[in-house]
Amino acid sequence: MINPQWEGAVQFYELLYGTWLAYIFIVFAFERVLRQPLQEWRYVLLNFMGAGAFWVNHYFQGAPFYMTLLNAYTVAFLLAWYFIAVRGHGRRALWQVGATLMAVVYTVAFIGFENIARFGVDKQGYSEFWFMLTAYIGFVSIIIWRGRRTSRLQ
Repeated sequence: MINPQWEGAVQFYELLYGTWLAYIFIVFAFERVLRQPLQEWRYVLLNFMGAGAFWVNHYFQGAPFYMTLLNAYTVAFLLAWYFIAVRGHGRRALWQVGATLMAVVYTVAFIGFENIARFGVDKQGYSEFWFMLTAYIGFVSIIIWRGRRTSRLQ
């Protein structure tokens, strides 16, 4: 059983709202900024791992070992990012460093997207329903967008 006193203030609607926007961000980061399109499963896996920080922040933010857990997750995420998205493209070392550091930019963007939802609910008084609905529409739009791209490549 997880100690309820360890729970953070992070809520599910924030995660859901941030995830679809972070997915768009990661696709554009690799395809437009780094000019290295990835297979779709790689975007999905990286975004899933980025969203995994939610578990650390939601369930363990008040735990005495929170910083150790967060640092361990960060190292695991950076290593996964490198091995899933950066390694094996035959690019120069400088590109590899920049592509690996894109994980930090992605993380900041993801947190920013989540905070848009938090701000809307906590400060502006919007119902979390609207952020959940927007996320639902966003995910459906991504499936259509990326599905069309994938079907054109086959």
